[in-house]
Amino acid sequence: MMIEKIRGTVTSASFLVLVLILLSAVIIYPIWTMLFLGAVFAYIVRPVALRINRRIPYLSVSIILAMMVVMMPLIGIIVFTVDSIINSAPAMASLAGNIDVTGILSGVPREFQPSAGSTLGALKGFLTDILRGSVNYAVDIIQSLPMIALQLFIFFSSTFYFARDGERLTGYLRSVLPEKSRPFMKRMAAETERVLMSIFYGHFLTALLIGLMAAAGFYILGYPYAILLGIITGLFQLIPVIGPWAAYTPLAAYDIITGNILRAVLVLIFGFFLSTVDIYLRPKLSGKYADIHPMIFLVGFLGGPLVWGVAGFIVGPLVLGLAYAALEAYRTDSGKE
Repeated sequence: MMIEKIRGTVTSASFLVLVLILLSAVIIYPIWTMLFLGAVFAYIVRPVALRINRRIPYLSVSIILAMMVVMMPLIGIIVFTVDSIINSAPAMASLAGNIDVTGILSGVPREFQPSAGSTLGALKGFLTDILRGSVNYAVDIIQSLPMIALQLFIFFSSTFYFARDGERLTGYLRSVLPEKSRPFMKRMAAETERVLMSIFYGHFLTALLIGLMAAAGFYILGYPYAILLGIITGLFQLIPVIGPWAAYTPLAAYDIITGNILRAVLVLIFGFFLSTVDIYLRPKLSGKYADIHPMIFLVGFLGGPLVWGVAGFIVGPLVLGLAYAALEAYRTDSGKE
């Protein structure tokens, strides 16, 4: 009797489907991050592709053009940032070496003054550690180029197919779901869209605008590598607790050390302006869609890279945002019962 029951279970359709789903999950697990990012970018690419499709009657060509429109600026920013860091490293090291440590320490009481030699040694050691770490990181990236190429191929391919066949996939998933689960999943999809729009407009678009304003302001103030400083400011802007002050405060400190007091005051005033714009702009943009607590984004932004590497800066906030959307949909669904 027991053997017949086990045999019936093993040969049942549901058991076979479960086994195949588990095996599929094992296969997908190493590349699920790129598939997830591809699905997210497809959500952004598809509306652009549909607009292009009004003029070009081939959807696949429209999607490829839309991917280029959306992703080329991101690729350009990454390439420019890496190139600027490589080119600016010798100049930054030279600037640090030209700082007059003895002059800076002259205003400090003698009993609290460290020796200039030890201070310079510590500064040079710090810069050496940074440069050594950067070189080692670059070597690691070069060694992992085949894997990076594979992940990028998966990312671009999944973006293309999700953008082209996303509606067919969602329709298939709706047909598989039990009838009683469909209202919840519909609310889940609506909440997910609101959360994604809130994250995109409230955080990524805000960071882009702050970065552009910072680059323009730093250029007007005469800082070298103003565009790179603007990109760094935008990246700091993504972290709610930190914000743009982490970029302009070191610049003001450097100006004070080198005796450029006027520019130090101006950059602090400009930084205060950026922080004020952030306080106004972020809730204004994200509040139109979903009011997500900054702690959710902060934890996702900081914890994501620890689990998924560089991609975690995007995946982390999105995963926590989707979890928030699921809880909101569940709360709404429970409240109606």
